Amino acid sequence: MTGSLHSILAWTPDTAAEEIAAADALFCPSPLPAPVPGSRTILLPPDESEEALRTVVRLRPTAVALLDCRSGADVQRLDVLLSVAEAEEGLNPGTTAILAWTDGLLPAPYDATGFVEKSARLSGLVWDWRPLARLLGAERWQDEQGAWTAAFAGARSMTLMAAKAAGVAAYEVAAGGDHFSAGCRRARADGFDGCVAVDAGQVAIVNQAYRSAA
Repeated sequence: MTGSLHSILAWTPDTAAEEIAAADALFCPSPLPAPVPGSRTILLPPDESEEALRTVVRLRPTAVALLDCRSGADVQRLDVLLSVAEAEEGLNPGTTAILAWTDGLLPAPYDATGFVEKSARLSGLVWDWRPLARLLGAERWQDEQGAWTAAFAGARSMTLMAAKAAGVAAYEVAAGGDHFSAGCRRARADGFDGCVAVDAGQVAIVNQAYRSAA
Protein backbone atom coordinates (compact mmCIF):
# COMPACT_ATOMS: atom_id res chain seq x y z
CA MET A 1 0.00 0.00 0.00
CA THR A 2 1.26 3.47 -0.78
CA GLY A 3 0.30 4.63 2.70
CA SER A 4 3.39 2.84 3.99
CA LEU A 5 5.55 4.98 1.68
CA HIS A 6 6.97 8.32 2.76
CA SER A 7 9.59 9.25 0.15
CA ILE A 8 8.74 8.76 -3.53
CA LEU A 9 11.60 9.72 -5.81
CA ALA A 10 10.95 10.91 -9.36
CA TRP A 11 13.27 8.71 -11.43
CA THR A 12 15.59 10.14 -14.08
CA PRO A 13 18.24 8.39 -16.19
CA ASP A 14 20.87 9.91 -13.88
CA THR A 15 19.40 8.44 -10.69
CA ALA A 16 22.13 6.45 -8.93
CA ALA A 17 21.63 3.05 -7.31
CA GLU A 18 22.22 4.42 -3.81
CA GLU A 19 19.64 7.14 -4.42
CA ILE A 20 17.13 4.53 -5.54
CA ALA A 21 17.83 2.50 -2.41
CA ALA A 22 17.24 5.51 -0.15
CA ALA A 23 13.72 6.17 -1.44
CA ASP A 24 10.67 4.18 -0.39
CA ALA A 25 9.51 4.04 -4.01
CA LEU A 26 10.30 5.30 -7.50
CA PHE A 27 7.96 7.27 -9.72
CA CYS A 28 8.89 6.54 -13.32
CA PRO A 29 7.46 6.17 -16.81
CA SER A 30 6.61 2.77 -18.25
CA PRO A 31 7.61 0.57 -19.94
CA LEU A 32 11.04 2.15 -19.64
CA PRO A 33 12.87 1.99 -17.39
CA ALA A 34 11.99 -1.46 -16.17
CA PRO A 35 11.42 -1.59 -12.40
CA VAL A 36 14.63 -1.88 -10.45
CA PRO A 37 14.83 -5.25 -8.65
CA GLY A 38 13.85 -4.85 -5.02
CA SER A 39 12.37 -1.38 -5.47
CA ARG A 40 8.76 -0.32 -5.24
CA THR A 41 7.57 1.54 -8.30
CA ILE A 42 4.81 3.97 -9.25
CA LEU A 43 4.58 3.54 -13.01
CA LEU A 44 3.23 6.15 -15.42
CA PRO A 45 1.84 4.50 -18.58
CA PRO A 46 2.68 6.25 -21.85
CA ASP A 47 -1.07 6.30 -22.56
CA GLU A 48 -4.23 4.45 -21.57
CA SER A 49 -4.27 2.07 -24.52
CA GLU A 50 -4.94 -1.61 -23.96
CA GLU A 51 -1.37 -2.52 -24.89
CA ALA A 52 0.18 0.07 -22.57
CA LEU A 53 -1.93 -0.92 -19.57
CA ARG A 54 -1.34 -4.63 -20.13
CA THR A 55 2.40 -3.95 -20.09
CA VAL A 56 2.08 -1.99 -16.85
CA VAL A 57 -0.04 -4.49 -14.91
CA ARG A 58 2.27 -7.29 -16.04
CA LEU A 59 5.11 -5.52 -14.21
CA ARG A 60 3.16 -5.62 -10.91
CA PRO A 61 3.93 -2.04 -9.78
CA THR A 62 3.05 -0.69 -6.36
CA ALA A 63 0.62 1.57 -8.20
CA VAL A 64 -0.17 3.13 -11.56
CA ALA A 65 0.06 6.92 -11.71
CA LEU A 66 -3.00 8.84 -12.88
CA LEU A 67 -2.05 12.38 -13.82
CA ASP A 68 -4.34 15.42 -14.12
CA CYS A 69 -6.99 13.89 -11.88
CA ARG A 70 -9.89 16.19 -11.00
CA SER A 71 -12.69 13.87 -9.80
CA GLY A 72 -13.70 10.40 -8.79
CA ALA A 73 -14.88 9.77 -12.35
CA ASP A 74 -11.26 9.96 -13.56
CA VAL A 75 -10.32 7.22 -11.11
CA GLN A 76 -13.32 5.09 -12.06
CA ARG A 77 -12.41 5.34 -15.74
CA LEU A 78 -8.89 4.04 -15.11
CA ASP A 79 -10.26 1.38 -12.75
CA VAL A 80 -12.34 -0.08 -15.59
CA LEU A 81 -9.42 -0.02 -18.02
CA LEU A 82 -7.14 -1.72 -15.49
CA SER A 83 -9.76 -4.40 -14.86
CA VAL A 84 -9.74 -5.25 -18.56
CA ALA A 85 -5.92 -5.31 -18.65
CA GLU A 86 -5.73 -7.54 -15.56
CA ALA A 87 -8.24 -9.99 -16.99
CA GLU A 88 -6.27 -10.23 -20.21
CA GLU A 89 -3.07 -10.85 -18.24
CA GLY A 90 -4.67 -13.45 -15.98
CA LEU A 91 -4.34 -11.33 -12.83
CA ASN A 92 -6.83 -11.11 -10.02
CA PRO A 93 -9.15 -8.12 -10.38
CA GLY A 94 -7.99 -5.16 -8.31
CA THR A 95 -4.35 -6.24 -8.26
CA THR A 96 -3.13 -2.86 -9.53
CA ALA A 97 -3.55 0.19 -7.30
CA ILE A 98 -3.97 3.79 -8.49
CA LEU A 99 -2.03 6.79 -7.17
CA ALA A 100 -3.73 9.93 -8.51
CA TRP A 101 -1.93 13.22 -9.19
CA THR A 102 -3.98 16.41 -8.93
CA ASP A 103 -3.51 20.18 -8.98
CA GLY A 104 -5.97 20.42 -6.11
CA LEU A 105 -8.90 21.91 -8.05
CA LEU A 106 -11.23 19.26 -6.68
CA PRO A 107 -14.85 18.76 -5.63
CA ALA A 108 -15.72 19.07 -1.95
CA PRO A 109 -14.51 15.96 -0.08
CA TYR A 110 -17.96 14.35 0.30
CA ASP A 111 -19.45 15.64 -2.92
CA ALA A 112 -20.94 13.01 -5.22
CA THR A 113 -18.23 13.75 -7.77
CA GLY A 114 -15.42 13.29 -5.22
CA PHE A 115 -13.35 10.22 -4.37
CA VAL A 116 -15.25 8.60 -1.51
CA GLU A 117 -16.11 4.98 -2.38
CA LYS A 118 -15.32 5.50 -6.06
CA SER A 119 -12.66 2.79 -6.38
CA ALA A 120 -10.99 0.33 -4.05
CA ARG A 121 -7.89 0.73 -6.22
CA LEU A 122 -7.31 4.32 -5.14
CA SER A 123 -4.43 4.26 -2.68
CA GLY A 124 -3.54 7.94 -2.51
CA LEU A 125 -3.73 11.47 -3.87
CA VAL A 126 -0.65 13.50 -4.76
CA TRP A 127 -0.92 17.27 -4.73
CA ASP A 128 1.24 18.63 -7.54
CA TRP A 129 1.55 22.40 -7.32
CA ARG A 130 3.37 22.75 -10.64
CA PRO A 131 0.38 22.48 -13.04
CA LEU A 132 -1.51 24.86 -10.78
CA ALA A 133 1.34 27.36 -11.07
CA ARG A 134 1.17 27.07 -14.86
CA LEU A 135 -2.62 27.48 -14.85
CA LEU A 136 -2.44 30.60 -12.69
CA GLY A 137 0.61 32.03 -14.39
CA ALA A 138 2.00 32.37 -10.88
CA GLU A 139 5.45 33.82 -10.35
CA ARG A 140 5.60 32.57 -6.77
CA TRP A 141 3.87 29.84 -4.74
CA GLN A 142 5.57 30.21 -1.37
CA ASP A 143 6.43 33.27 0.68
CA GLU A 144 9.83 34.13 2.14
CA GLN A 145 9.24 31.80 5.11
CA GLY A 146 8.29 28.85 2.90
CA ALA A 147 4.54 29.05 3.57
CA TRP A 148 2.25 28.41 0.59
CA THR A 149 0.54 31.50 -0.82
CA ALA A 150 -3.26 31.64 -0.63
CA ALA A 151 -4.31 29.92 -3.87
CA PHE A 152 -1.78 27.12 -3.41
CA ALA A 153 -2.63 26.65 0.27
CA GLY A 154 -6.29 26.26 -0.67
CA ALA A 155 -5.63 23.65 -3.37
CA ARG A 156 -3.25 21.80 -1.04
CA SER A 157 -5.89 21.68 1.70
CA MET A 158 -8.53 20.40 -0.72
CA THR A 159 -6.26 17.55 -1.76
CA LEU A 160 -5.51 16.61 1.84
CA MET A 161 -9.17 16.67 2.85
CA ALA A 162 -10.24 14.73 -0.25
CA ALA A 163 -7.66 12.03 0.46
CA LYS A 164 -8.54 11.67 4.12
CA ALA A 165 -12.29 11.62 3.41
CA ALA A 166 -11.67 8.78 0.95
CA GLY A 167 -9.47 6.94 3.45
CA VAL A 168 -6.32 7.06 1.32
CA ALA A 169 -2.82 8.49 1.70
CA ALA A 170 -1.99 12.11 0.88
CA TYR A 171 1.28 13.31 -0.65
CA GLU A 172 2.65 16.57 -1.99
CA VAL A 173 5.29 17.20 -4.64
CA ALA A 174 8.41 18.83 -3.21
CA ALA A 175 8.86 22.53 -3.85
CA GLY A 176 12.42 22.61 -2.49
CA GLY A 177 13.97 25.84 -1.30
CA ASP A 178 15.68 26.87 1.93
CA HIS A 179 12.63 25.96 4.02
CA PHE A 180 12.09 22.49 2.57
CA SER A 181 12.96 20.59 5.76
CA ALA A 182 10.61 22.69 7.88
CA GLY A 183 7.98 22.35 5.16
CA CYS A 184 8.18 18.55 5.34
CA ARG A 185 7.70 18.65 9.10
CA ARG A 186 4.70 20.95 8.73
CA ALA A 187 3.20 18.71 6.05
CA ARG A 188 3.57 15.67 8.29
CA ALA A 189 1.92 17.60 11.15
CA ASP A 190 -0.89 18.66 8.81
CA GLY A 191 -1.68 15.03 8.01
CA PHE A 192 0.28 14.30 4.83
CA ASP A 193 1.79 10.83 4.57
CA GLY A 194 4.85 11.66 2.49
CA CYS A 195 6.40 13.63 -0.33
CA VAL A 196 7.36 13.13 -3.96
CA ALA A 197 10.99 14.23 -4.22
CA VAL A 198 11.95 15.79 -7.54
CA ASP A 199 15.64 15.69 -6.65
CA ALA A 200 17.50 12.81 -5.04
CA GLY A 201 18.99 15.17 -2.48
CA GLN A 202 15.52 15.73 -1.04
CA VAL A 203 14.94 12.07 -0.13
CA ALA A 204 16.98 12.11 3.08
CA ILE A 205 15.12 15.22 4.27
CA VAL A 206 11.75 13.62 3.55
CA ASN A 207 12.73 10.41 5.31
CA GLN A 208 13.95 12.26 8.37
CA ALA A 209 10.74 14.27 8.64
CA TYR A 210 8.33 11.39 8.16
CA ARG A 211 10.09 8.34 9.55
CA SER A 212 10.87 10.11 12.82
CA ALA A 213 7.14 10.23 13.40
CA ALA A 214 6.49 6.62 12.44
